[in-house]
Amino acid sequence: MATFKNGLNGGFSGKVGNVIGYQWRGINVMRSLPKKSTKPRSEKQLANEMRMKLAMSFLSPITGAIRAGYQEAAEGLPMTPFNMALSYHKKNAIGGEYPNLFFDYTKAKISAGPLPPAESPTAIWTDDGLLISWDTSSLKDNLLDDHNAIILLRFIKIDNWDIRTSGITRGMGRYLFPVPASLVGTDLHVYLTFNDPLSITMSDSRHIHVPSAM
Repeated sequence: MATFKNGLNGGFSGKVGNVIGYQWRGINVMRSLPKKSTKPRSEKQLANEMRMKLAMSFLSPITGAIRAGYQEAAEGLPMTPFNMALSYHKKNAIGGEYPNLFFDYTKAKISAGPLPPAESPTAIWTDDGLLISWDTSSLKDNLLDDHNAIILLRFIKIDNWDIRTSGITRGMGRYLFPVPASLVGTDLHVYLTFNDPLSITMSDSRHIHVPSAM
């Protein structure tokens, strides 16, 4: 059943026949229901479905970070920040040929924007955790020092994330990320990005692969 908003002259929400009405970003939108096809899916369709699943498996656990990371980049475009990120990863972060597709962590981006990205980022294991460093010697504007640093770790062993979104600034040049003893020395991927604390402006993220030390 559909309901009208603002009387008969307004938009409606719900299903009428084979049409659905809903609001998207404050705009009343209608679309027809998809028709079920009896044709077998083509290899191209199956490959696209697999690319979608691989991209979603990476993005879904960090939806909040992805929305923030692509918020400004998606402004003025007919897509949400998450959908923009999904489109990017489907096109750029999937390797191989169907049916042997795989997610390429080195091509993933958890943010996109015009701020200067991290320079020469590195990550090494220490007895106390993962020491993540980046070069600050070329910073000419002291205001850049105050940019917030956001760090995400993707642990391959447990297929899980750990995130730090506060208390780290670009000017620090390093951060010792505490890691549970059971995960020290394991294979993981690091994503480092910066944002302006006074706006939603981001930098492109940078990736570091830390292979297993065992």
